[in-house]
Amino acid sequence: MIPTKKAKRVFFWLGLSVPMLALIAMTWLVHQTGGQFNDSFNWVLKNYKVLESFETVQSHIVDAEANQRGFLLTGRKEYIDPYQTAMSSIRDDLKELKKITQDDPEQQANIAQLEQTVNDELVFDPNTAFSSGQFQTNASVVTLTAHGKQKIESVRRVLTQARDEQEHMLSKHEQRAESDVVSSQVMSLVLIAAVAVALIFVVMILFRLEKLQQFVTVCAWTGQVKHQGQWLRLDEYLHKQFGIAVSHSLSKDAAEKMMREIEELNRPKDQVTPPAK
Repeated sequence: MIPTKKAKRVFFWLGLSVPMLALIAMTWLVHQTGGQFNDSFNWVLKNYKVLESFETVQSHIVDAEANQRGFLLTGRKEYIDPYQTAMSSIRDDLKELKKITQDDPEQQANIAQLEQTVNDELVFDPNTAFSSGQFQTNASVVTLTAHGKQKIESVRRVLTQARDEQEHMLSKHEQRAESDVVSSQVMSLVLIAAVAVALIFVVMILFRLEKLQQFVTVCAWTGQVKHQGQWLRLDEYLHKQFGIAVSHSLSKDAAEKMMREIEELNRPKDQVTPPAK
């Protein structure tokens, strides 16, 4: 089926517009993918920062509990400064955790629980720890040691819950990021294929236009067209050069002339009109 002139025009503009639309779509896709990648990258960094902060606060809590227990067991003041330093670090760690998890209600609840546990178990006044002036007995030493283990265990449970939730969120976001990357790659391949097909289509159109712009030598006597060293009828030339199928018919003038000639041939000779002098 030979395309009509209107169809060829539609195909031509379609071939020119598809690459432009595909390039615009690729630009938008690259922008969106870059934004998603930056968001995912920043979220991952934030997530690891939260996990690192939990590890840090746990280390400071262990230091604070060890120095608190050392002071309560021995009464030696050399444990007070390390204890106070650790407690100050714990407060800074909790403040930082609250700041970087302000958009996460679950972690805010975990941090509040951890802060309450620290206040209940680790805060004490060294000046009133030995109001009686007596140090701890052997039984008290065992009790303090066991109580210290309970403190660390309760803190560890809160921190474990917080880390588990954070790691679960990290895993979910990583899966979402991987899915977004795969989708973006598939869309990019589709758009690249569309651009390639459209460019091939445009090249074919331009190649045909180039053929149309070439000079054609036509015989002034027979009307034949010279093509690659051969003289061809016009219909043969159009078919070879452009793939156009040609049908034959008669124009109105040619038909009227043919009818007059037939009538002249069929008219009796005695009725033949003598030529004008």
